[in-house]
Amino acid sequence: MINLFISKSNDPAYNLAVEEYLTYQYSTNDPILYIWQNSNTIVVGRNQNTYAEINIAEAMKDEVKIIRRNTGGGTVFHDMGNVCYSLIVNNDKNSQSNFEIALQPIIQYLRSEGLNANFSGRNDIEIDGYKISGNAQLKNMTKILQHGTLLFDVELPRILKYLNVDPEKIKHQKVKSKPARVANIKAIMGEKNKEIELNDFIENVINSYTKNEEVKWIEFTESEKESINELFNDKYCSREWTFAKNEDFEISNKKYLETKGLIEIKTNVDKGKITNIKIYGDFLGYTGTEALEFALIKTDYDYHAVKNILDKFSLKEIFGDNFEAEDILNLLFN
Repeated sequence: MINLFISKSNDPAYNLAVEEYLTYQYSTNDPILYIWQNSNTIVVGRNQNTYAEINIAEAMKDEVKIIRRNTGGGTVFHDMGNVCYSLIVNNDKNSQSNFEIALQPIIQYLRSEGLNANFSGRNDIEIDGYKISGNAQLKNMTKILQHGTLLFDVELPRILKYLNVDPEKIKHQKVKSKPARVANIKAIMGEKNKEIELNDFIENVINSYTKNEEVKWIEFTESEKESINELFNDKYCSREWTFAKNEDFEISNKKYLETKGLIEIKTNVDKGKITNIKIYGDFLGYTGTEALEFALIKTDYDYHAVKNILDKFSLKEIFGDNFEAEDILNLLFN
């Protein structure tokens, strides 16, 4: 059996509140598939510096909604030509937490339409070398959330208008701009004389996960709606949630690490001790950086003292596969 919920709202604060509720509070042992769309929205990764990632002036002038999500990865632009999916499963030894495995139903559907769809890089789906989907994960003790975007018919020029492309990523990925490497699924299908409308595309994506499965439609109780509204009002409508990670710092170092992602560390040091530290990036860890940052405050600004703190944490959970303490130490003390 698979639980299915399709949001009727295009408000990113509500849609992310629903996703968090389904991940942390909704009681089921069966997988959940959640389909949603946001209108005129920029979604910032959990670990990113909002002001650095976005052309704030242009976004605010066009009344674009700006919001932070719970997962890592990079900043994305959503309009009604974009389809978001969330897949939530139990976190146990039988769980398929690998990006590529979880995306196979979508990839196989696209291939059935004659498209050369493949898993690419750390977390993307590409068709003929063009990115059409980016994905991220979150894990807690009981659940794994994987979600992503599907570029069906997005206004691609707006990506360049609102999102800042970091020079470090351009240098290493050898791309000129985000629109140079993304494309819309509808346009690619049209080139192959396959016309498809948005509603049919969404239905086909859902069918790719639910075929041969009994489907249970999720209907929230009044109590569950209240819990979602609390998350909506207290967290996702809060400016603090989206912008509080941004402050001025004395020391700032940034580096793009091949296969790992962009990472930037900003630090304040007073009398030989770390007084504040923030870690930004599009790395794909699933627990966030907050606990590590808190542990480093009041620590001596010393290589070995910081390494002792880092060794107490699972860097894979915070930053993603292959991250080592030296990656953080080299940036912090460069």
